[in-house]
Amino acid sequence: MVKVYLDDTGYNGHILLEPNISLSWKTNVRIFIFISLVTLMVAAYFLMIGGWLVLPFSGLELLMIGTSLYMFFHHYNHCEVIRFTESRVVIEHGKESADKSWEYQRHWSSIHVQDRGQCCVPVVRIKSHGKERELGAFLGYEEKKQLIDVLEEITQKFIVASKRVRV
Repeated sequence: MVKVYLDDTGYNGHILLEPNISLSWKTNVRIFIFISLVTLMVAAYFLMIGGWLVLPFSGLELLMIGTSLYMFFHHYNHCEVIRFTESRVVIEHGKESADKSWEYQRHWSSIHVQDRGQCCVPVVRIKSHGKERELGAFLGYEEKKQLIDVLEEITQKFIVASKRVRV
């Protein structure tokens, strides 16, 4: 998901990048509880008719589903924020708050797009003074194209504004 927040100049502000997760954590927990109740009811029925071996496998099934659900959300619950000011570009990455941060001088930084054809997601990188960082590695094709369009627009407005200041 790409959310753009810019000021009146059109080149200062920030871009929020988040993975597209179809269901919230709360909804997934509710689904897991429902699956758990159904599984335990079936296991209880088999336990009553003497099929005690179903109970450990039901527990193992619920443990695997719960672990997978937690690991998926732990891995994909993060975001990137790209902040643009007059003099710098700051990229922050984290879950609840910025765990990692990279800072680039705005006048010396450039955006590079490696287009890998129609079927593949392009790679977007910011480069400056020998440092480089990929932007939105977790985004899909359409979201990456939207990010590229936004970055091109911001860059063009910044270049035009910089030329006006120099004259």
